[in-house]
Amino acid sequence: MSRFRILKELKKSLKRKRRHVWSLGLVAALFLLAAIAGSWMAHRIVAQKPSQVFLPIESASAWAEEPGLARHPTSRDRTLSALQRWHGQVELILHRTYLCGEETRQLGRLSSSEASDLLKSHREWEASFDSAGKMLMEESIDDLSPQCRKTAYIGMDGDGNLTLFDGPPWQEKAIRTFFQLDVEMLESRMSDDRLRDLANGIRVTDKDEYNSVLSSFDEYAIMKSQAAPQ
Repeated sequence: MSRFRILKELKKSLKRKRRHVWSLGLVAALFLLAAIAGSWMAHRIVAQKPSQVFLPIESASAWAEEPGLARHPTSRDRTLSALQRWHGQVELILHRTYLCGEETRQLGRLSSSEASDLLKSHREWEASFDSAGKMLMEESIDDLSPQCRKTAYIGMDGDGNLTLFDGPPWQEKAIRTFFQLDVEMLESRMSDDRLRDLANGIRVTDKDEYNSVLSSFDEYAIMKSQAAPQ
């Protein structure tokens, strides 16, 4: 294609774009005029019959009843808002998640206002409604569960991983795996008694013991031992 034909095609393309932009401008102008006319009519109606003008329910903010809520409400915010609109009872379930273990408690049925007061008094709880319409409250606790305090052991599994067990390691009830141990380094640096403790499982009854055991084996994590200078 010659340079002349290329320029000609470009000019045609520009003309089509100008027509398209002009059409869009005309549509925008008509829309603006319609909006102004609509606003004027609405003002006349409100001025004449203010008591007969209502906002549709959908246009009202669902969170206006809770001052200070974030623009993007959490499940807790939505639950509080739903409780304010509900007149009746609701079944409550509290689920606690621990460093080791978890538990679920049935709190029974409360009125919507009682459930709302309970949730407001526990800012650490998250809340939502499940598919059955029950109110589920979630709490994370930085400690061992009561059951875990009775049965938790930290030991080594068959693959050489430092692992949290429900009961002695030989029962193989693993709860959580932390990291892989450098077995050769353990055997060369650790006493026979400590190695025996690891094989049999080390009882942990609270958060402090839990963290202490993890800390004592942290340097034997296989990734750290590989990075250490030889």
